[in-house]
Amino acid sequence: MENRNIMEIASKDVLSIGEDESITQAVEKMYQYGHRDIVVHSNRRKKFGLLSALDLIKLKQGHFDFEAKISSIVHGHVEILSVHDTLLDGLNAIRSTRTPICVIDDEEKLVGFVSYSDLMSAIDPSMMVERKMIGELFIGSQLKKTSQESSLHEVIGMLDNTIYDAVILTDEELSSVGIITTKDIIKFFSSDVNLDSKVKEYMVFPLLTVPSRTTIKDALIFINDKHFKRLIVTDEMGETIGQITQEELLTKVYTRWVDLIKQEKAELTELNKTLVKQASDYEIMLVVDKLTGIYNRGKFEHELSKEIERIKRYNSEPFSLVFFDIDNFKSVNDTYGHLVGDQVLITISQLFKGLLRAIDMIARWGGEEFVIILYNTNVDHALLGVEKLRRAIEDKHIRDVGYITCSFGVTEYIKGDSVQSILLRADNLMYEAKKQGKNRVVTSLS
Repeated sequence: MENRNIMEIASKDVLSIGEDESITQAVEKMYQYGHRDIVVHSNRRKKFGLLSALDLIKLKQGHFDFEAKISSIVHGHVEILSVHDTLLDGLNAIRSTRTPICVIDDEEKLVGFVSYSDLMSAIDPSMMVERKMIGELFIGSQLKKTSQESSLHEVIGMLDNTIYDAVILTDEELSSVGIITTKDIIKFFSSDVNLDSKVKEYMVFPLLTVPSRTTIKDALIFINDKHFKRLIVTDEMGETIGQITQEELLTKVYTRWVDLIKQEKAELTELNKTLVKQASDYEIMLVVDKLTGIYNRGKFEHELSKEIERIKRYNSEPFSLVFFDIDNFKSVNDTYGHLVGDQVLITISQLFKGLLRAIDMIARWGGEEFVIILYNTNVDHALLGVEKLRRAIEDKHIRDVGYITCSFGVTEYIKGDSVQSILLRADNLMYEAKKQGKNRVVTSLS
């Protein structure tokens, strides 16, 4: 099998916007082009981000001002590949981050965008398991339903995370008749629809479904032909029982691809080794950052959301959130190369993991940025603990590099905080530490 260049499958017309533009301008652009995501480019950090429909829903529920700049919110980090990278490189990146990928040219200009859909379309459906049925993929139904008489506001409240990004609408007899997805929400926000209106006036119908006995091959063909993000699956009685996302289909395709490549030993030995190892590590990679061995962003956001909900429910002790990154990390990569830079990331991750309590959680946010949850810890005690981390890395001699430092932002959970608000506050505090000279800890009480 040919290992194709990433630009052969990348979307060339990338929908993007500068972080100094407003959220409203992003919504208008997303609606105009029919997208549920938009790439955010930043001159300040020289990185790419992703603003999604789910981000907009959370902001709307928090009554956030859409006239504010995009830079004022925390949005998703997007991995970057070069135009010289391959399809395999794309699979590596997209499977470890669970986000799309931006492709840049030699002048670091954004020239392409790769999603799960692009990767799926690059794989020939004839390679799929002919007799394997999509009903065998179910772990949980992962499906929310509500009456078509519900208000748009109620339905939007159900679209609250990356699992539940669609709601099935039912009639008086509880039969499934329509659907609302995050992509539809963009249209509502753009056209300023009255959110107290009944959802049946705006739902997509009739509801297109596939039976659970559909083969993976036929399901893949169907989802590509319809340009759907998900398939709604029914049982033998025609009742909706769940959904299969593009990610789940890709996983099944990927596993089958590994089996086929095993047979091509002579031509693809090295590629085969890589794919076989990744197939066995797949479940770990869903929650663990493959470079540093600590948790990844997706797992961290999930745990942070759970902790906020736990505090709201039980009114228990607050926690503290730490946002930090490595000072002058770009110069490390430029001077010593990316392999040495990777070793710095690994060293810091393992050093801090060993210094934290067993109950605390550290994760890689993206690039050289990291986040920590200090459970049952107020900001005063958090400051003492983070100062120990700061001194530990300051005193640590790293091979080939010498000594490096980190800048930290520390904040405590405040009643009414959302995932967005506490992350943004910690992120801003970390940048304040940078402004004050780096290698320091700035807290919300500083």
